[in-house]
Amino acid sequence: MSSFSPGDIGSRSARVHGRPLRPRVLPSRGLRVPRQTEVQNHVARRWPPLPVLAFLIAMLIPWQFYIGPLHLSATRAVLLIALVPCLVKWTSGQAGPIRMPDIAVLLFIVWCGIATMQIEGAGYAVQSVGMLLIETAGAYFLARVYIRTEDDFYALSRALFWVMALLLPFAFLEAITKQPVLMDLFGRVMRTYDIAGSDPRWGMRRAQTVFQHPILYGVFCGIAFAPTALVLTYGRPLIERGAMVVIVVAAAFFSLSSGPMTALALQIALVCWNYVLKGFPGRWKLFWGILAFVYLFVSVFSHQSPAEHLINLVAFDKGSAWQRLLIWNYGTGSIAAHPVFGVGFGDWARMDGQTSSVDMFWIISSLRHGILAGVFLAMVYLGAALMVGFRKGLSPAQLRCRTAYLVALAGFFVAGWTVDFWGEVYTAFFFMIGSGLWLLTATGEEHESEEMPACQRNLRPRRVIPARQR
Repeated sequence: MSSFSPGDIGSRSARVHGRPLRPRVLPSRGLRVPRQTEVQNHVARRWPPLPVLAFLIAMLIPWQFYIGPLHLSATRAVLLIALVPCLVKWTSGQAGPIRMPDIAVLLFIVWCGIATMQIEGAGYAVQSVGMLLIETAGAYFLARVYIRTEDDFYALSRALFWVMALLLPFAFLEAITKQPVLMDLFGRVMRTYDIAGSDPRWGMRRAQTVFQHPILYGVFCGIAFAPTALVLTYGRPLIERGAMVVIVVAAAFFSLSSGPMTALALQIALVCWNYVLKGFPGRWKLFWGILAFVYLFVSVFSHQSPAEHLINLVAFDKGSAWQRLLIWNYGTGSIAAHPVFGVGFGDWARMDGQTSSVDMFWIISSLRHGILAGVFLAMVYLGAALMVGFRKGLSPAQLRCRTAYLVALAGFFVAGWTVDFWGEVYTAFFFMIGSGLWLLTATGEEHESEEMPACQRNLRPRRVIPARQR
C-alpha cells in the first residue's frame, strides 16, 4: 500500500489505498460537471457589477425631483454618486491605460462649458456644464471602470436583455390600449416625464414606456440587439436564440419610430453579414469596400449628398424626411455662420414655419457649442470604434464581444441622424462607448468556461463526492 503526505491531497498523482484520488460524480444526464474555475466564471458572468446594475435599473424609473437647484432623475442621481469614485479609479489606473477617447470626453465637456459661458453667461454655464459632466463623464467612466472583461460584457448583455424582456409587455399594452401604462403607474408616486403626444401609427400608440419620447425608447431597445444576438445567446439552442432575439426586436418595434427601426434593421443586416460570411476572413474589408464604393458613387453621380440620402433612407415618410433635410441644411448653415462658440441654447436660423427642434444628434453639439464640440464628440465615437475595431490578438469570445460592441455603435450612428439623444438615451450612448474599451487591454486568452455553451453555464453543477467519503 502506498502512502501519501498531506501535501499530496488535491494533486493529480495523489492516491488513496493504491487508487488515484478522483471525485465521484452523481448522475448528470450526460452533462459533464464544471470544474471549480468554471463555476467561479459562471458566477462572475451572472450580473454586472452593482454600480452598473443600479444605473440600468435607474433608467427604468422615470421620476424627477430637485435637490436645491439640481434637477435630477433617478439616472442622474446614480451617476452623480458614482462620478467621483469612477474618476478616482480611472486616474489610478484601475480602468487600464488612459486612452484618447477618455481625454476627448473631458475636452468635449470643457469646450461645451467655455462655449456656453461665452454665449449664455457664467451663471447658466455652471448649471449646464454640471449636468453635462454627470451625464457624459459619469456614464462613460462608469462603463470604463466596471466593464473590464468579457465576463463583465456578458453580464451586461444579460442585464440589457432582461430589461427589454421587462419592458416588452408594457410596451405592447401601451400600443394596444393607447394608454401610457408605466408612466401612469410611476406618476401615482412622484412626478414623471411628460406623456408624449403622438399620432397613432398602424392603429397603435407609439410606446414610450418610461422614456421621454417613443423614439428614445426605440433607440434604447436597439442597444440590446447585438449583445443579445452575438454574445448572450452564443451556444444556446437555435429556438432559444431566436426567441431571445425576437423579444428584443419586438420591444423596439412598438416604438413605431422610423429612426430606431432603421437602426435595428442595419444591426440585423450586419449580424447576418457576419454570420453568412463567417468563414471568410476578409468579410469586413469587403463590407467597407462596398460602402466606400456606394459613397463615392452617390457623391459623384447624385444631386444629393450622402448625408441627405441617409436622411431620406431612415425617414418614416416624405414629410419626416423633408423636415430632417431642412434641419441638416439650415443646421449646417448655422454652424458655418457661428463656427467657434455656436448659437448656444437659444434660437437658430431656419426657414419660416420650421420647428425649432433639432432632431439630429450628430450636428446639435456643433450647432450649440461650435465646431470644436463636434470634433471632440467625433473623437470619442470614432476613436473608440477604430481603436477597438483594429485590435489584434483577441480570442473567439472577445471577437464576439467586439462585433457586438461595434454593431451597437453602428446602430447609434444611424439613429443619430433622426433624433437628438437626451436624457437616459444620451447617457446610454456614452455608457456603451465606454463599455467596449476593455478590449484594448484584453489578453486574448480563453477562459476555461468557454468550452461550455452559454446555456449550460446557467445550470447548477451536481454535487461532487470524493472517493474517500464513499
